[in-house]
Amino acid sequence: MSVENKNNSLLKKIQNFILNNYIQLIISLIILLIIFISFQTYNYIKMQGIKNSSISFFDIINEDQDDLSSLENLIDDENFFSILSKLKLIQQNNKNKNFSYSNELYKDLLDSSNLDNLYKSSIAANASYTMINASYEENTNNYLNDILSYLNNISDDLDGYFSIKKELEYLLIVTEIDLNKLEYNNSKAMDKYNEIFNSSLVSASIKERVKKIHEFQLYK
Repeated sequence: MSVENKNNSLLKKIQNFILNNYIQLIISLIILLIIFISFQTYNYIKMQGIKNSSISFFDIINEDQDDLSSLENLIDDENFFSILSKLKLIQQNNKNKNFSYSNELYKDLLDSSNLDNLYKSSIAANASYTMINASYEENTNNYLNDILSYLNNISDDLDGYFSIKKELEYLLIVTEIDLNKLEYNNSKAMDKYNEIFNSSLVSASIKERVKKIHEFQLYK
């Protein structure tokens, strides 16, 4: 069979296929068109939402730094400005010592945001330090379980946060001891102290801070 005959035969098969299946082909093309239009519409709406959120965010923080309550209207938008709004609200509520609300915002950030490990670890570390301080200020055990959850959000794969996580683990134990008026010389506190000082991965500055707290607890 010549090349020309082969080509004619192939074209004939294609024509027959199209004629026999044109309805299905048209439906498939319509579906693809609908998917494409829907995708473009979704992207447009999403970009408009981000644009509107950004305008609202900057308008609010420029109007009155002492009243950022309107940012609460943005925290459910699930975009970058939602995260910024939560962080600004946390900052303000920490300043006003409204720690219970800050704690809820910290949890919401870490539970719902698709954050990179670095940012998640940074927020979790900040939340841990803040809520340990809040536990002393309010003389309450209410935040201890949440602090433990925050510690679990600090990545073990980030060298820069290894020392911070160890310090926070130690501080959490000491906080629990102080709030419940327990003896410091318990195995839990001493084990964590020894773990920190025997680790070559913990920074010298962290060891020095932990040592001062350790000595204070021993001789207070």
